[in-house]
Amino acid sequence: MQQRSDVIVVGAGPTGLLLAGELAVQGVRVTVLERLAEPDPTIKSGSINVASAEILDRRGLLPAAEEIQRRRMAAAGRFTAGGGTAVTRGLVGAFEDSAPRFPVMGHFAGIMFRNDLVDQADPVLASHTAVAGGIAVPQYDLELLLAERCARLGVVVRRGVTVQGVRGDILGDGDGDGGHGDGAVIVDTDAGEWSADWVVAADGGRSAIRKQLGVEFIGTAPELVGYQAIADFDATGLAHGWNWTPTGVYAYGPVAGRILVARFGAQPEDRDAPVTLAELQEAVREVTGTNVTLKGIQGRATRWSDNARRVGRYRHGRVLFAGDAAHVHSPFSAQGLNLGFGDAVNLGWKLAATIQGWAPAGLLDTYHAERAPIADWVLDWTRAQVALMRGDERTRQLRAVVGDELFAVPGATNRMVALSSGIMQHYDVADDAAAPVGSIVGDVLLTSGRRLADFAHDGRFVLIDRSADGRFADAVRLLDDRIVHVADPTAEPDRPSLLVRPDGIVIWAAHAADEPAEATKRFATARLRWVGTH
Repeated sequence: MQQRSDVIVVGAGPTGLLLAGELAVQGVRVTVLERLAEPDPTIKSGSINVASAEILDRRGLLPAAEEIQRRRMAAAGRFTAGGGTAVTRGLVGAFEDSAPRFPVMGHFAGIMFRNDLVDQADPVLASHTAVAGGIAVPQYDLELLLAERCARLGVVVRRGVTVQGVRGDILGDGDGDGGHGDGAVIVDTDAGEWSADWVVAADGGRSAIRKQLGVEFIGTAPELVGYQAIADFDATGLAHGWNWTPTGVYAYGPVAGRILVARFGAQPEDRDAPVTLAELQEAVREVTGTNVTLKGIQGRATRWSDNARRVGRYRHGRVLFAGDAAHVHSPFSAQGLNLGFGDAVNLGWKLAATIQGWAPAGLLDTYHAERAPIADWVLDWTRAQVALMRGDERTRQLRAVVGDELFAVPGATNRMVALSSGIMQHYDVADDAAAPVGSIVGDVLLTSGRRLADFAHDGRFVLIDRSADGRFADAVRLLDDRIVHVADPTAEPDRPSLLVRPDGIVIWAAHAADEPAEATKRFATARLRWVGTH
């Protein structure tokens, strides 16, 4: 029997590694089991959204992400210098501007978001500009970055281990004893047994644990098949960026050789079979309408679909699901990685609190209550894009209306960019709460010149106390292991005091004009609901 951990995370993708780090920073013993012997260099997501970049920022990882982006933008700049579209060149140029701007990247159904149509004065966007230099981070580099963090935090990552299933005290709730009962969840692998008080399945869309447990996976069947690769070929005749055709959609760039195609039709008989050069070439020719000849593939090509499903419940006793193990959908707008990131930061501190015994009643069950609606929204968001990609004449007409008319309106473009970036996520964290309560905190600059994110590196709640007398300090004095108190006195009416959860969600706010007793009462309610008692 292997040494027992507090938590075993199955899967060392971005979700699993981020979650492992979130648990470890809280003092939880974590083991990660991963089937692959090395991080997979196969081209997948090419960037993260603003909400995910802000997660990195709050954990002190933004400088490393910015360095990755600088290298990638330099490569993209060389690629586009000789013939890239104005949209692509504008994207590269936007990151070279020293002025704080909301990063505009991405598309909806292959219709690119245009920088020149985004109103940067929009207060929603303007409050999320600090991470603009760290969103163009490919998945492979992100996994390396998160693996380095795990190593610093003492997380045990065992690669080359295939998980076959789980057994033991799976249905014990563990809520009352921190999960440290007599039973344990046993993880069977091809390298022996591991045991833990809790297991998180972050083992991908074909999760072995989800299938073994028979967990409900609800959704819709696929309509299209997609491919992505970096290939060697003459790209003459291919347009850069996203393009719609009567047979599907394709994207070329932002680095030389990167090709993505998606076409409607029958699914392959064996989805697990490696993508051959001939299969990829046939798909590229059909969708692009060119007679392109592929000479080779760098690394491995990937095959995917728009299968859109999520688990009926994110928690099965002492087994929880996160990332693609909890939900799958098409990769359009790169929502999958970011959805998994949100799972990881939402679950991490809640599971740690449960293990350590200070979690308020029902805290762990709020993981499903908060994340399932977000997943449902993302699944619908991706389904809508697939509907707008179909090759019939009416879809072409609808694309013209959406792309040429609707997206030409700055207000509409702003809304779509904000939604795609993840910053519009909202949770029901308080009764009758007004904004910004329930929302992602965004950029908070303090009078000292520091930022709220600077105080969130260790995963505690952050209290920004802007009262003149620091009246909220006493309320958290005995909770300094869970809450960091930051005095930032100001009477400016638009700069409220804030209590922010470890996942960046505002759970309490008070303005200078608020009646002190009422503000204090609301603070006590928020603290008891989310932070617990002494």
